[in-house]
Amino acid sequence: MGNDVRALWEKILAGKTGRDYWRSLAELVAEGAPPEDRQREFPEGADERPDEPSRRSFLKLLGASMALAGVTGCVKDPVEKILPYTIRPPEVTPGLSKYYATSMTLDGLATGLLVASREGRPLKIEGNPEHPASLGAAGVLEQASILGLYDPHRARAITRLGALQSWDALATELARPRTDRGAGLRILIEPTASPLLGSLLGRLLAAYPAARITVHSAIDTGAAAQGSTLAFGRPLVPQLDLRNASVIVSLDSDFLDGQGMHLRHSRHFAERRRPGWPEPSMNRLYVVESLPSCTGTVADHKLRRRSSEIGTFAAALAAEILLGGKPPKAVSPEIVTALRPFLGREERALVGAIARDLVRAGPGGLVVVGERQPAPVHALGALMNAVLGASGSTVSMTEPILWNPGTAGQDLAALVADMRAGVVDTLVILGSNPVYTAPGDLDFAAALGHVRQSFSLGLHRDETGAQTTWFVPEAHYLEAWGDGRAGDGTASVVQPLIRPLFGGRAASEILAAMLGDTYPSAHALVRDQWRTMLGEADFEAQWEATLRRGSLPGSEAPRVQAEITPPGIVAALATLAAVPALAPGRYELGFYTDPKVHDGRFANNPWLQELPDPTTKITWDNAALMSVRTASELGVANDDLVEITLPGFDPTMQVITTSPPPATTVVLPVFVMAGHADRAISLRLGYGRGPGLPVAEGVGKNVQPLRQKGRSFLDGASLRPTGEKHVLAQTQKHWELHDRPIALSATLEAYRDTPGFTRGQKGPVLSILPPVEFKGEQWAMSIDMSICTGCSACVVACQAENNIPVVGREGVLRSREMHWLRIDTYHTGEVDAPEVLHQPMLCQHCEKAPCEYVCPVNATVHSPDGLNEMVYNRCIGTRFCSNNCPYKVRRFNWFDWIEEKPGYNADIRTLQKNPDVTVRERGVMEKCTFCVQRIRRAEIDASIERRAIRPGEVTTACEAACPTRAIRFGSLVHKETDMVRWRDEPRSFSVLHELGTIPRIRYLAMIKNPNPEVG
Repeated sequence: MGNDVRALWEKILAGKTGRDYWRSLAELVAEGAPPEDRQREFPEGADERPDEPSRRSFLKLLGASMALAGVTGCVKDPVEKILPYTIRPPEVTPGLSKYYATSMTLDGLATGLLVASREGRPLKIEGNPEHPASLGAAGVLEQASILGLYDPHRARAITRLGALQSWDALATELARPRTDRGAGLRILIEPTASPLLGSLLGRLLAAYPAARITVHSAIDTGAAAQGSTLAFGRPLVPQLDLRNASVIVSLDSDFLDGQGMHLRHSRHFAERRRPGWPEPSMNRLYVVESLPSCTGTVADHKLRRRSSEIGTFAAALAAEILLGGKPPKAVSPEIVTALRPFLGREERALVGAIARDLVRAGPGGLVVVGERQPAPVHALGALMNAVLGASGSTVSMTEPILWNPGTAGQDLAALVADMRAGVVDTLVILGSNPVYTAPGDLDFAAALGHVRQSFSLGLHRDETGAQTTWFVPEAHYLEAWGDGRAGDGTASVVQPLIRPLFGGRAASEILAAMLGDTYPSAHALVRDQWRTMLGEADFEAQWEATLRRGSLPGSEAPRVQAEITPPGIVAALATLAAVPALAPGRYELGFYTDPKVHDGRFANNPWLQELPDPTTKITWDNAALMSVRTASELGVANDDLVEITLPGFDPTMQVITTSPPPATTVVLPVFVMAGHADRAISLRLGYGRGPGLPVAEGVGKNVQPLRQKGRSFLDGASLRPTGEKHVLAQTQKHWELHDRPIALSATLEAYRDTPGFTRGQKGPVLSILPPVEFKGEQWAMSIDMSICTGCSACVVACQAENNIPVVGREGVLRSREMHWLRIDTYHTGEVDAPEVLHQPMLCQHCEKAPCEYVCPVNATVHSPDGLNEMVYNRCIGTRFCSNNCPYKVRRFNWFDWIEEKPGYNADIRTLQKNPDVTVRERGVMEKCTFCVQRIRRAEIDASIERRAIRPGEVTTACEAACPTRAIRFGSLVHKETDMVRWRDEPRSFSVLHELGTIPRIRYLAMIKNPNPEVG
């Protein structure tokens, strides 16, 4: 009976708590029953099945199990004493949040965060101002990751071939001795800079020197490292310092959104971008790209080029810098000779003007190359920065931050070849999903079938976990101890805030188990690793200081001096000179990570699925993005379905396969984008997920089958309209201003000449309403459109802070999305190269609010401190206030979305709700409250301390998250704050000022700094 007890308890205790124990039992009893029986809690005749336990037999087994104390359970935990909560711990104050420093790693690099916890429950994520990668800001993915912690669809049990297994069984199998020195062992991991994981992998290679490790990323092609090797003779990493940059050229780089240090880059870029008064000055940004990006929307000059053409542009720019005039720095004659053929390959008037601008900037110039570009373009970027004298000013070089397996490493193609050849008998996959993310030409899923035994660690039982022999649930980073390094090398701690909700394990524990540690502790492993880093002397004090700060000061990677190697540059130029032209009738495919779901790992997050794309405003879908001219050539428009076909084999694509694959076809809806490059089709990764992720399943299409190894873009695709449609769920469909003074803009030169160009949109307005007298604190907000990139970090921050529900694709199609804050995007100028303006739009908290005069039940009222308030228990849902609001910033709660969309808003996800904010029932109007709960908390604190509220003491969620600090909030009483000073600048204005609503939100017009030499 002992074995029966153990087996039964292992099944029941696998990720279940409370009354879910009984539900687990019912599920076990129902195995083999007809579908109609499985709908009942206890199927008919369940207690008569000889091979399955009934409730009565369960109780018998339970009694018998009391005599089996020596039987080991699923997890061997140490004995821990618990105490009743009769005396409150001194560090816990009911009703008050406590912040903990931790880090989130993405693409191998760590970003420092602060996580608010309420009595042991993580609630909200914000940036850590002391961490060099965040500087107090938090991006979309970082903030939304809190909802991933409470994902009810996360994996909950260790399985082998679908059957429940214990940790003991797994650890025994992982540590099974090998006699081949690891020749048949392969480990596949995502990029990592973790000192702990690097140490464990090193120990594993020492134990099994014949093993091989593959570092795989869905997006990294290795081109950046190869490019620096061409330029310097060794792989190096550029570290950007945009505070010193006065002229920037971006070559297919969205460095303000979506790259490792983008929060830091955004902050530093904005410091040189905001044209202060009375002496306005700005940096200048040129962007060359195919798909319009957040970085491209704030550019002074945006040039449309297919991804394959950007290398030629880079060579032409380098030629103009070195040959178009007096070169700022001499280079070897062979480089000059190799550059000469590129003079005139691009329009010389345009490229020459950019080159002269860079040369004038000298050490203040900077060329940034995107990770999607091939190695030769990265080499040319390094050459131009060296010639300009930017090294040590706007860019410095360091050794690679990410861990490198060295001679024990192999790329994904080599791993797949070994798997197909039967060389691999054991494959351990840690946190990666190669069945989904591997390029289509490798067919990783088929190769996996040739491996005798495979292990997968993941948050969800995803496409890879469903096909491996063993599957292990992974602990969320807010549940597990770990470490990492930021993009500049700063060592960072990953500190959990809660014990694993579903019994997950960390990657470090899997590696430790492979080394023979049956019951590893991630906490102990991290402490031991950092003990070697910090030293034994006063370790505890240093460790606690590091935990409080979240990172180790002074641990950034040292800068290294590197000289350009002419042979590598000459080879890079020769490669670019041989790039063939795009074949007639064919199109170039470009693959991009999605700003919301990244490479698909966040696809099961409903916040991110419903977040409008920053440049297209599409939700719950991906599309074939193309230019106006390309759409015209194809005869298609928005929502038309097109069939994208890639030939099975093209020698120019350098495909590594054992046999030519068949043609690959994907069908996607069209979305036409102003400013997109012609004859190029841009595709977002991360959609079309499989079973196991109910939120993401069936959302969009998986475009990975079209990808090929080592390529972020490729040519040779054909497109055919199918004649059918798929309506995209967009939150904005009108992009033009139609000469309305809503989002104002000007050039820097015009602003200097006519600083009062916004005068007509501010000042007194005649009104029949009596003047309003205000006393005490008066809350207001200022938003600088010049430094808003449209990244949408503020939108997610508002949603997390204010318990805003998700309505789903159908709700968005009916314009029922509930976001209290949206970002309106407008286009002006030519459709091929439009000027883009981002305008965050939220309740304006008008002093003479039109909504207040029409509410029949006085549900929307004005507070003494200037807030337009909503009294939910008065609102009867007439929607008169929404009809009378000229800004259209109110959201009517048509349904109780927790009941209407429980898969998005209910279940364990409710643990994320902010207890300081009401969870609204159906039938009420919702809108921005200026985070009134934070205001009232500051008032209480000030009252207790018998003082006035200090300047900057109240920070709204959107302000705290903004990477560029474009949003400033505060009281009009505090004249010394940026918020008040910004309102007094000449370019400030109010939206729809002529209506006399007197909004408390003041915008600052977008100012751009174009080069007068560029036509």
